[in-house]
Amino acid sequence: MKIIMMDPLIGNEYVALLSSGLSKAGVDLTLIVPENRELTIPHSFVVKKWSPPKGGSSSKVIKLFKYIEYLFRVFILIMSDKPQVVHYHFFRRKSEILFYLLLNVLGVKLVYTAHNILPHELKKIDYILTYLVIKSSRRIIVHSNYIKDKISSIFNIDPDKIRVIPHGNFDFYLPDGGMDKCEARKKLGLAESANIILFFGFIREYKGLDLLLEAFEIAARKDEELVLLIAGEPSSRALLNKYEGIIKQSAVMERIISHFNYVPSNEVAEYLIASDAVILPYKNIDHSGIVHLAYSFNKPVIATKVGDFEESIDQGKSGYIIKNNNAVSLADTINSLFLCREKLEDMANYISVLNNSRFSWDRIAIKTMELYV
Repeated sequence: MKIIMMDPLIGNEYVALLSSGLSKAGVDLTLIVPENRELTIPHSFVVKKWSPPKGGSSSKVIKLFKYIEYLFRVFILIMSDKPQVVHYHFFRRKSEILFYLLLNVLGVKLVYTAHNILPHELKKIDYILTYLVIKSSRRIIVHSNYIKDKISSIFNIDPDKIRVIPHGNFDFYLPDGGMDKCEARKKLGLAESANIILFFGFIREYKGLDLLLEAFEIAARKDEELVLLIAGEPSSRALLNKYEGIIKQSAVMERIISHFNYVPSNEVAEYLIASDAVILPYKNIDHSGIVHLAYSFNKPVIATKVGDFEESIDQGKSGYIIKNNNAVSLADTINSLFLCREKLEDMANYISVLNNSRFSWDRIAIKTMELYV
């Protein structure tokens, strides 16, 4: 089986991990990525660094020429190799959707993974373009029944066209030499005895950090060892100023450790290992890969009742979905998590089983291959 995989992103290894799983299962796979992409995982599949990167000092004319050249090279590869499937995950430029439509007209079998249904900052054109992608795809992969039902409803398509395949974990972040919690906390300047909850990842308004900061102030009154660790880069200066202002006014600001900057891959493990649990107080979402990052380190997740969290988090086993999406409910759930250390250990053991079963890349690769046929 010959597959061409398209991945225009920098910094998200989901597609590379899937490609690795498919390659190990016997798929002849070619992954096309940006020119400045560096894969951080071992791989045996073919990688072609063709997609022109965003930004740079080149003129618009040169950028346009490079982009057309990139599409031409992809087109020639598809026409000459004649893969069974061309699998897309994201479109770095909206104009590439027109290329996707052209491939469909030419009879190329297209598979599209809808990680999120629509952009968070939705414009009318985004709906139209997503509709065209959905309609042009032979098969659509989603990570939950929640997303499947939502896509089917929004775009009025046959649910049989959509397949639910779980999102795999990010085990490649686990350090080779091993690192224990004491060492990780020492590196980050955190107390060994603290109860640490982690808010991690690129920070945007919809991720609800303001809700978490309000909840943390309530929860911290009942737990003197509770510490909130924030690690991630805000999407704008205005958002950074907003959250820094809230923290400065907090009565427990000394127990809020904020690292408002991009976390490089080689530092991700420190934050996860140092923490006891990961918090996702999102206001809206379809699916979040942060759940699987937390699971990779056997960390339970506390999340709001939005998107497909109720499918990816097993209540009381791998984490908690709060009863009501407000600060009081979130604070109560945070406090309850630390009432019994044995419960945290039980959750870690349960998550380890999930990692080797439901969220195993070997299992996900087999399900994906079955969909390709």
